[in-house]
Amino acid sequence: MGNIVLRSRALANMSDVELEDVDIIDEEDLFDDPMEGEEATQENHLVSILRQLISSGEIQILNNDHFYSMSLPVIKRRPNLEQLKKSAIYQSIKQASGYGADAGSPSEQFSILRMLANRQSGLGAKGGPFVQSNKCKINNLFVPNRTEKHMYNCKSKVFCGRFSRDGSQFISASQDSMIRVFDATTSRYPLVKQIEAKHVSWSVLDIDFSPDGDHFVYSTWADALFVSRMHNMESDDIHCLFLRPNCPKFGVFTVAYSNCGKQILGGANDGCLYAYDLVANRRVLMVPVGQEKHDVNAVGFLDETSNIFFSGTDNGLIKIWDRRCLNEVNPEAAGALVGHYDGITYIDSRGDGRYIISNSKDQSIKLWDLRVFSPADAVAKSKNHLCYGNWDYRWDEVPKRFYNPTKALEGDTSVMTYRGHRVQKSLIRAKFSPAATTGQRYIYTGCGTGRLIIYDALTGKIVQAIESHRDAVRDVAWHPHRPEVLTCSWDFHVNLQTYQCEENVNKKTCPYSSRTRRLEDSDDESENDSPPLRRSRRIAELRRAQTNYE
Repeated sequence: MGNIVLRSRALANMSDVELEDVDIIDEEDLFDDPMEGEEATQENHLVSILRQLISSGEIQILNNDHFYSMSLPVIKRRPNLEQLKKSAIYQSIKQASGYGADAGSPSEQFSILRMLANRQSGLGAKGGPFVQSNKCKINNLFVPNRTEKHMYNCKSKVFCGRFSRDGSQFISASQDSMIRVFDATTSRYPLVKQIEAKHVSWSVLDIDFSPDGDHFVYSTWADALFVSRMHNMESDDIHCLFLRPNCPKFGVFTVAYSNCGKQILGGANDGCLYAYDLVANRRVLMVPVGQEKHDVNAVGFLDETSNIFFSGTDNGLIKIWDRRCLNEVNPEAAGALVGHYDGITYIDSRGDGRYIISNSKDQSIKLWDLRVFSPADAVAKSKNHLCYGNWDYRWDEVPKRFYNPTKALEGDTSVMTYRGHRVQKSLIRAKFSPAATTGQRYIYTGCGTGRLIIYDALTGKIVQAIESHRDAVRDVAWHPHRPEVLTCSWDFHVNLQTYQCEENVNKKTCPYSSRTRRLEDSDDESENDSPPLRRSRRIAELRRAQTNYE
């Protein structure tokens, strides 16, 4: 039946942490009848204790041999697009992705040949070359749909990966304490540098490039952040930025460079935001995010000014902060967003200072308009509805009520909610697709099932669910200028996801016999109460065959 690993819940209140008992025990030995004879007495006692711990839920058996039995959740109701269609972002994304304000459904078919003929005839918007929105419209036909290759095997869990802003470099960090830099100027992604990180007690938890791509910062279970130059990647060149926390067991779960490159923001397990000034070389801000010390799992800046930033915590609240009127004596947020029933795992900004998306342990991604905050009384009442502490996303089964909630949380001002992926095992990340190539038409995320999930931001539907990994996909990164997504997984691999025409996809399989699924739901977006079509590959292939026959 294979080997199993027993994992303890001793660190149940620390996000992204698991305590591994290194003993590997054969599954048959654990569940067979007790052994006979005096020599087996001690082993029988151990088996009895383990059985009691498993029954009590103190430890859990993880067997990756059957990982692929996990399927995507069944979402019974179609996405409600009422609020989204009334918002400015709906028209903004439509126009940026090649559909004018007066155009019909963004899912309607169009002819590339006709677009080319109009361009050659001087009938385009500029009387010549394609405008940027038309380029995005064509690029969006080539959304990644298959696993191209295992780009690298890190031989340990991969926690995070980022592209530099110009797309020339990709950096990853894994549990083996190694930071690796890849040349991203081509689709081959050769490894060019690697360095062993300092002061890594468990794993590197997050990493970020400076805006100019010359430096990077990483965080771990330590009372400091760590910065190094890209051109002098040596362990001796790593500099410690001491945060001076008031917490003995301290870890920074998330870091972000400011857009000016002069400050670094961090969120920690003591419930505080930290800001470090690189010019002054000191910590300039330590702000408690809330009255209770919930882990701060997500931080970041909203736009190019570097004055407005956000935080997301394990109590499900998102807060917006204005650096110009913020101090440690009176740390008041500019506003708060209520709507998630469980902790925030990641927040990504659209870069326009108005819209963000948040991924949550309540198995949803929400789109927010930052000009509309939740009422103050809703923030206070939200504590009564949170599921924090009722289940542990690292090893428990997801409560089914999360997938098909009957009503929104009081005070929920979100514009849109996207469901269909799983948030399990780790702080899984969701992001906007690049503006330059897609018009930010898509929202893409990792998944606890080992998939890369790509949502259409305008319809709420999953357009791709690429089965690529044997374990959770924690981080995802879409190349700024090419239709390529790199996925960082706990199965030790960084994989490259690309586009390939459907005929070739059907002929080839990914290294794990994975399948890509183009979820062909109805384009009728008005029937929000009717259940969606089944996501069955067999039925989809049968329908395709019937269509070809007719």
